[in-house]
Amino acid sequence: MAFPAKGEEARAGEGPPYRLKAEVAPPTVSKFGTSIDNIYSMFERTVSNYPGNKCFGTRTADGFDWMTYQTVMDQVKACMGGVAAFGLPRNSTFGMYTVNCPAFQIAAIACFGLGLTCVPIYDTLGDNIVQYEVNHAEIALIFVESKKLEGVTNVINDCPTLKHAVVLDSAANGTTLGSSCALTDLATLMAKGKGSPVEAKPAGGDDLAFIMYTSGTTGDPKGVCIKQLSITIGASYCAGIELYPSDRYLSFLPLAHIFETMVEHAILATGGSIGFFGGNLKKLNDDVLALKPTIFVGVPRVYQRFYEAAEQKIEALTGIKKCLVPGWLKTETALKAKGKSSFRGKILAKALGKKIHGGCVRLMISGAAPLPVHVQQFLLAAMGCAVVQGYGMTENCANATLADLRDYRAGHVGPPMPTVEVKLVDVPEMEYTTAKNSCGEVCTRGAVNFSGYYKNQEETDKVLDADGWLHTGDIGRWNPDGTLSIIDRKKNIFKLSQGEYVAAEKIEMIVSKSKYVGQPWIYGNSFLPMLVAVVTPDYASLKEAAAEGGWACDSNEELAKKPEAKKFILQKMIEEGKAAKLKTFELPQAVFLEGSINDLNQGFSIDNDCLTPTFKLKRPQLLKRYQAQVDEMYTALGEDPAKAFASLSQK
Repeated sequence: MAFPAKGEEARAGEGPPYRLKAEVAPPTVSKFGTSIDNIYSMFERTVSNYPGNKCFGTRTADGFDWMTYQTVMDQVKACMGGVAAFGLPRNSTFGMYTVNCPAFQIAAIACFGLGLTCVPIYDTLGDNIVQYEVNHAEIALIFVESKKLEGVTNVINDCPTLKHAVVLDSAANGTTLGSSCALTDLATLMAKGKGSPVEAKPAGGDDLAFIMYTSGTTGDPKGVCIKQLSITIGASYCAGIELYPSDRYLSFLPLAHIFETMVEHAILATGGSIGFFGGNLKKLNDDVLALKPTIFVGVPRVYQRFYEAAEQKIEALTGIKKCLVPGWLKTETALKAKGKSSFRGKILAKALGKKIHGGCVRLMISGAAPLPVHVQQFLLAAMGCAVVQGYGMTENCANATLADLRDYRAGHVGPPMPTVEVKLVDVPEMEYTTAKNSCGEVCTRGAVNFSGYYKNQEETDKVLDADGWLHTGDIGRWNPDGTLSIIDRKKNIFKLSQGEYVAAEKIEMIVSKSKYVGQPWIYGNSFLPMLVAVVTPDYASLKEAAAEGGWACDSNEELAKKPEAKKFILQKMIEEGKAAKLKTFELPQAVFLEGSINDLNQGFSIDNDCLTPTFKLKRPQLLKRYQAQVDEMYTALGEDPAKAFASLSQK
């Protein structure tokens, strides 16, 4: 349970700060002491304590090929010697443009040993992200997998700071990219470094470990500056969870995201083993069963697949199992909701859980987006392990809240982690106030908070106040037991269930370029994986198209109901989206057409409370007005909107 922190009263317009324990302030040094204030030193400590433990595993046909901590450290030092030969000044930036693999971590730790700053590159942020991040962060060295080398080659002539490229997984020595960037491969680099060893001179705690780029509502991605000390504090405290040197973990979530970064460094801080997936998410279940992890971390969409896989297994049951298992699952789900369990849970864990996660998992953690209540309840009943949700963001090293492992209730993200304190600030325009309904914008404070957006003081000042509080933009609600529920978003940017950010206003601006789209409203739910849209068409243009297509109608209302009209408008929106290079998850998958318009050709108006006096969309009111149509669209797409919307009201 969280308690108001001692010595601090609530200010006007906000609630009191909460900590995991009122008498214990968030730490300002790592759990290992003041001497361990950087990632390299933290890894070096683990190598000293557990040199023979399995560290990194590469997927093979028969399982995993493992390297010990000592072997990895030997490779880190060889890589460090090779990179040192480039003569980069301390605090220079290096890029990591690759799928998760041992080489990613080996190269990164080596560069941390030389006082360099990592810039992970995640290309789903846009086609030009490589060029943008290289130039914005002034990257001098990039590590790249061979599959992505073409992406670097295409922009190299427009990246004047990039002088060195290292291919991680193939031979590429002695050539150049463009006119000024030398190209080599990791094996050659390490061979040279092994022959010319250098002494580690790691970064200090206040030096930057990462500049991690995240998408925003508008404009270019923002570079989140994260200190070495922030990583070591977050990793060493590990959200209050106890990890063991015997733990096994599967790496498949992108290392370019803070969530995966923090989990892996927590595993490395305790001597655990990290097996890297084979690179194909469609075969993820095979990787899981081959590794038999003890800790599993995923996003809601991954757990949704577990849920669907288990449903298929239940459907395929025959005989007495067909009669017993569904009833057992229902009974165990009800018991878990009360914090209880029975013998049925152990049987279900063997019948279902073991076939999905290998049978050794003791903890499942979900993050990046809300986990639907029905999925969490099912996992608790059938997986034979604790299942908890956490909450955080890049700007606080994914350190905000995490549910207690003994808490079997779904629908919340737990109390504050030991590394932060949390408070809610009133948002009266949305009717969220701490006095009225214990709600407000979630703010966090602690040494895990970022130091600012790279080269962007204006945006930094919008979210990081003078007292060190990070304003997340998420709306939270304190529950009576001290747990937090995330119930809304202050700005019109949200995550889909697979953890991808969506900026509704940007998409609306793009699709409205079509002459057939008058007023678009894009809607997405964090418990669902796709977008839908409600559109007031430009009926003059639509009627022309209808006449040409042979599906004309006398009235707007009749035309709006035509399947041909819906298909036509949806196709035009998708065409505009693709032309603007929107990602697939940013494209609406279904549309409802508003047929009733006023004299201004508006279906969304001030009169029906869907527009502000300045003609901005009132999104809560739009959802209330079109809830039935939104539900129908999601149902037609194979989703269950009732469960998703019910999850928003759960405590």
